[in-house]
Amino acid sequence: MMVTEARALQQPEWLAAEMPPGYRNRLEELQRLSRELEELGRFGRLLWAVGPELSDVVRDMMAALELDAVAAPGPNGSSIVVKLDSGRRLFLYVSPSEHAVQRRSPELAHVFQIIHEQASEGDRVVLIANHSPAVRPAERRDGLDGEAVSLLKRLGANYVAGPILFALWSLSLQDRERARAVFDRIHAQDGGVFVIPQLVGV
Repeated sequence: MMVTEARALQQPEWLAAEMPPGYRNRLEELQRLSRELEELGRFGRLLWAVGPELSDVVRDMMAALELDAVAAPGPNGSSIVVKLDSGRRLFLYVSPSEHAVQRRSPELAHVFQIIHEQASEGDRVVLIANHSPAVRPAERRDGLDGEAVSLLKRLGANYVAGPILFALWSLSLQDRERARAVFDRIHAQDGGVFVIPQLVGV
């Protein structure tokens, strides 16, 4: 919350009626801008958050895109099930780590477990992660090493980096249906790293 708005909220409710014309309009505009900044900042976490914080904003993103998403059954809230239609679902597993994924990383063991214990025919498991969150996305190295990519391909699971989801959220501000359609492409990809070379023409 902006300092100016916080001070305004501490003032008596009757103050607006005593102030010169335009005061209430400016106050309402300030509150609106503050809400917009808070929302934009929340989705900015797709670029750097990890673990439960990233899970929360991924769920918020699915709600913003009006996708049918619920928490997957299990001891933690790291998995999200997105129902694309009656026969296709995405199981999104959010990594709790800020390190790049390697073949023996626990994240891949969780992906394997989801595939064999929860997913069924028509489902696609997707690993979501933000590695090196202190580094700007464009300057980060690959989020998976070669062996991890090979294993994901064999499992038929996909990897989606947080900045890809941020790009889809940004696209949804102009064209929600195009952004939603990308999730069909994620489901269709049979294992590996999901990338969007250009959002134009998605």
